[in-house]
Amino acid sequence: MKYIVLLIAFSFCKIAAAQHCPFDGSYLIAIKVVNKKGENSSPLNIVFNLLEVDNSMADSCTSAVGTINKQLLNTENFIANYNERWGRNGYNKQLEKRFKNAGVFATANNFVTINNGEKNCLFKIKTNDVFNNEKYVARKFVVTYKINKKIFKVKVPQNAIFSLCTASKDLENFKPILIIM
Repeated sequence: MKYIVLLIAFSFCKIAAAQHCPFDGSYLIAIKVVNKKGENSSPLNIVFNLLEVDNSMADSCTSAVGTINKQLLNTENFIANYNERWGRNGYNKQLEKRFKNAGVFATANNFVTINNGEKNCLFKIKTNDVFNNEKYVARKFVVTYKINKKIFKVKVPQNAIFSLCTASKDLENFKPILIIM
């Protein structure tokens, strides 16, 4: 009887562990920089940043406090970054396979990941002198870059923020944001 209970407990633990995803709460934003002829072009001297806009309350977010401003990485640096982040348990290989199947590296050339706190601003709402309610507000972003002292901004639509969780089918519809230089 003791062995049956242990077997059931072990099976339950395996099932429970399988429900969690190492990429849960992680999101991908990618751009494809092309020249006027539509050819891949990612100039080495231009820095692309993901910048949060239209959130005067960014300092009140409970996670990822403040305005989000993150540099996008070229393919080589992005791969090195996710290998370092998820390589401990081999999850980087799983992610690489998913990126390949979705055509991420074939169709984009600059990337950034954000977490759930960076994607959604969580506010504590005070009612009756008690902070007992929470509200999620999707953050809005633009990709910025500078050419000859002029700053350009390209809007990031919500459908261009792809969940990396394995339970999500977002990557099946992957399409980068196009920037023509």
